[in-house]
Amino acid sequence: MVYRLLALDIDGTLLNNHNRLDRKTKEAIQFAKKKGVVITLVSERHFHSAAKVARGLRLTHPIITHNGAFVSSSMDDPVYTSKIDHSQLLQLVEFLETYPCQIQISHERLSISNRPRQKNLIAKMTIGMNEPLFYPVTYVDTLSQYLLENYESATDVKVTLKDEKIMDDIEKALGDYFPSLESRRTSSHDLTLVREGTSKFNGLFFFAGKLGIPLSEIVAVGNGPEDTEMIEKAGLGVAMRNAPPEVKARADWVTRSNDMDGVAYMVKEVFRRQMRVHL
Repeated sequence: MVYRLLALDIDGTLLNNHNRLDRKTKEAIQFAKKKGVVITLVSERHFHSAAKVARGLRLTHPIITHNGAFVSSSMDDPVYTSKIDHSQLLQLVEFLETYPCQIQISHERLSISNRPRQKNLIAKMTIGMNEPLFYPVTYVDTLSQYLLENYESATDVKVTLKDEKIMDDIEKALGDYFPSLESRRTSSHDLTLVREGTSKFNGLFFFAGKLGIPLSEIVAVGNGPEDTEMIEKAGLGVAMRNAPPEVKARADWVTRSNDMDGVAYMVKEVFRRQMRVHL
């Protein structure tokens, strides 16, 4: 089998546990590029952050960011988006503001959040482990008023609330009132909302279709639950050794961990005998 597209998750896959790109990984990516393989990143990171990794690898093709909601090579010219449109976003925010929760709406340029009602939430919601400081977050007193004055859509909406019971109520009500949105409970206190159908796999599927590359000619590599669908449906699905058991169970092959040059090892094993391909 000739593989023409290599799709790579970033955190826990490309990067080691110190959030760095190892030299062997960089060399392996260049090796695959010389074989004519299209390489893209498929990440939950926002575009600012994922693009920085892409530049470090000298990638030239569009990357898949915001968990599949924004596919682009640049900020201003996306090839695919899957966003919550402005009218629905406004209705959603007005609904969420009836609860004492923290709300953060995001898109490729910045995030907008209501001012925290709970101590220490600014740090929690502004700077995650994988988020650089230069991704701007704007704090406003009332998000719905902001949206009335600014016509914006969102790649995702994050809701944070310490009261687990109220969070359960919110999740149930969202399913009743906003059936075209998908809710993902990332913890007992955190909920993420996206447009229905938004996923890493769907972003990758669209990108590959634009290039005329079938799923059978894709190698997809990841380590988290959100990577499972693309690992399962790609021609060759590869899980990292550090992935959870349920992710590894869906993979065709399990490579070494991200701290043991797992991507570099996989690339050399899969592509070393493959002749150069042409799109």
